Amino acid sequence: MSPLDAKPSGPDKNNAQGSLPTSLAVTVLLGLTLAFYHGLWLPGLMLIKRDAFRFFLPLKQYLVERLSAGELPQWFPYEALGRPFIGATATGIFHPFTALYFLFPVYDAYRASTLLSCLLAAGGAFVLGRRLEISPPGALLAGIAFAFSGYVVSSTDNLLYLYSICVLPLFCAGLEKALVGRRAWVVVPAAIWATVFLMGDVQTGYYYGFIALLWTAMRAPGSRREAALRLLLVGGLTAFLAGVQLGPAASVFVGSDRTQSALFHERAMHWSTHPLRLATVLASPIAENENLSLLGRLLYGPPGAGVWAESLYLGVPVIGLTLLGAWHGPKLRVLVLLGSFALLLALGRYVGFYEVFYHVVPLWSAFRYPEKLMGVVSFSAAILAGAGLDALRVGKGRPLLWFAGVGLCVGAGLSLYTARASAWMAASFGASPALAQELTDSGARAFLFSAVAALGVGIAVLGFQKGAMRLELLLTFLIAIVVLDLSRANLGAYHTAPAEAATFFPPLAEAIRAREGTLEPGRFRLISFYENEIVYPQHLRHWLDFYGGWSVERRQALDLVHHAQFHIEAVRGYLPGFRAPFIAMLERGIDPEGAARYNTAYFIGRWYRFKDPRFAKTLVAALPDFRLALFQNPVPAKPRVYLSQRPERAASPVDPVALLARPDFLSGEVDMIETPDPTLPEPASDGSTTIEHYAPENVQVRVDATKPVVLILLDAFDAGWTATLESGVELPILRANALVRAVVVPAGTHVVAFSYQTPLLKTGAWASLVGVLLSFWLIAHARWRTNHMGRFRSERKAHGV
Repeated sequence: MSPLDAKPSGPDKNNAQGSLPTSLAVTVLLGLTLAFYHGLWLPGLMLIKRDAFRFFLPLKQYLVERLSAGELPQWFPYEALGRPFIGATATGIFHPFTALYFLFPVYDAYRASTLLSCLLAAGGAFVLGRRLEISPPGALLAGIAFAFSGYVVSSTDNLLYLYSICVLPLFCAGLEKALVGRRAWVVVPAAIWATVFLMGDVQTGYYYGFIALLWTAMRAPGSRREAALRLLLVGGLTAFLAGVQLGPAASVFVGSDRTQSALFHERAMHWSTHPLRLATVLASPIAENENLSLLGRLLYGPPGAGVWAESLYLGVPVIGLTLLGAWHGPKLRVLVLLGSFALLLALGRYVGFYEVFYHVVPLWSAFRYPEKLMGVVSFSAAILAGAGLDALRVGKGRPLLWFAGVGLCVGAGLSLYTARASAWMAASFGASPALAQELTDSGARAFLFSAVAALGVGIAVLGFQKGAMRLELLLTFLIAIVVLDLSRANLGAYHTAPAEAATFFPPLAEAIRAREGTLEPGRFRLISFYENEIVYPQHLRHWLDFYGGWSVERRQALDLVHHAQFHIEAVRGYLPGFRAPFIAMLERGIDPEGAARYNTAYFIGRWYRFKDPRFAKTLVAALPDFRLALFQNPVPAKPRVYLSQRPERAASPVDPVALLARPDFLSGEVDMIETPDPTLPEPASDGSTTIEHYAPENVQVRVDATKPVVLILLDAFDAGWTATLESGVELPILRANALVRAVVVPAGTHVVAFSYQTPLLKTGAWASLVGVLLSFWLIAHARWRTNHMGRFRSERKAHGV
């Protein structure tokens, strides 16, 4: 018999039936979640770590600026010579959370989105627990264990990945209902699944399909045919509802490096979970004051040098309850299998399981971050922990096992406190003596804290089974231990700072504005070098932690996407789905001549990057406290538009690395034009070009020439762009210099208009409309049938049938 079905036994069997009321459990859960994530609603704060600061804030600001002006942002001109905005997926323009950015400042709207996601995680785990017949206290614990888990807390730095894992419990609860209720219930899991795609996390949305398949296979009652039909309805309806995002995303994917699995393999595997990190699931935090990238390279080293989630901590109490729930809850085997498969896949390169999926399962190789699957592990463990609490309620579980866990944790902690452990750490991993000491000492503290938590659970279980503790006190005590344990280890995994960190105008941006006047796209580009060494002034260290200092330093450098907030275009990029030639060019490195060919006028970086004597007289401004300098390119930047002096035909795609090695290209003499046409116009000996209008999706260029010429526009060549003359005649857009656009313009005076329409956007929008109409039809039809059957039964009853 499952503990979910068994009646309580033990000293408090008379009171055990008086379970915690659902309304009170939900209130406690939401209250604890709001208290834990207080940094997400207290005024005057903002999230400062990683993408929460360096990526989403500039991106959402651009989104709001365009939408507020009544424009749909389809093209993003501020990175990588220009990128599709909707098709890059991470923008999440069609997600309901976008409405928040019209109500609050961008940094507050992002916090609000993050907080809502965390509340959905807690509430969703509770709802799923109740659907799986877990008691209100068990469901409460499941919600706490999931919402406070290390993976979820760490994901607050990336709303894309946070939201998709937070709504997973609600998706499974909706799927559970759709498998047993009326067919109209398929709308619920489909709508939730669609929001994952609309948020932009196509990878986790793809994983949802496998989760739904496993859930249906193991949980569907009755006819397998009917279960398969309902699963197909869920998947099909999801595809329709999310079509407005999936269509444009498909067009970007087809032309990106992710279609070349052999080239993408290393980046996909980079973020595998190292087996050593699994120890931090039980004991954490370890070296919480150190740079995670440094620790990743040090402890997990090549080939797996990444630490994607800051914390994976669940703790001995939660893991112990998870094992108890898995052992005594046969109805929950789907969660055991799901968590086990996800753990094997999260290990990535270290276990062959992921490699098999990479090479065999369609589209699997298009994604990276194997460690994202640790979110599924945390989800499965949390729900099973709720079932484990129910098992304790009916007298299951031996206190001796908890005390054994105490002994193991104490042994590990004491062994790490020894000088021998520190010396071994330094010798084995090449750590400095100070860092090795920090690692072993913090590891020892973490294991000893875990021992205390396990001891508390063991004492409570022993007291309950011996009749010395009432059930209500047991439940309160266990939930309190889990809350305190997870808070101790994971509270520091989301990082906030004063909002001023996101609102200051960087001095280097001000220096560029002073030289260039009004900052707007279409004029020049910048290259900001990525730096591994983080430098920020001492007076900021009492105000910002490591991540805050790193984020502010990158904003000062106008790196990543920060430059977009000041309407400065950059060559480097950060949005997903780059084209392989662009990546090859960046990996090769760009010198002043090569950068000038792509309209680069400025460089920002550390002083050591500017040893070329030509930079000696081009210093514009410096930030000594951050060791940053702004230099003008000593080679004059090529204009954004120009007439080719010597167009040279290329019958096949041009290799940008080889192109950047050609002296005649670097000097500006030759342009490589990819075209099947064996004839190209003669070099432009005269003529002129003028940009009459420059907007993200529309560029108009006036061309004056006495003979046909090749016009070069130094913006990215991409699907969706068309070029027309003022007469309406369309000109074929050719790829020039591996990355940019060219058109052949006839003799005379003409205005060439480049216009962008997101590929498959209209088709996807129609699909989404069809999905919405189908959803309403399913709901209306179900309501009609319910009313019709109700009237039918009433009539039969009235006639005594």
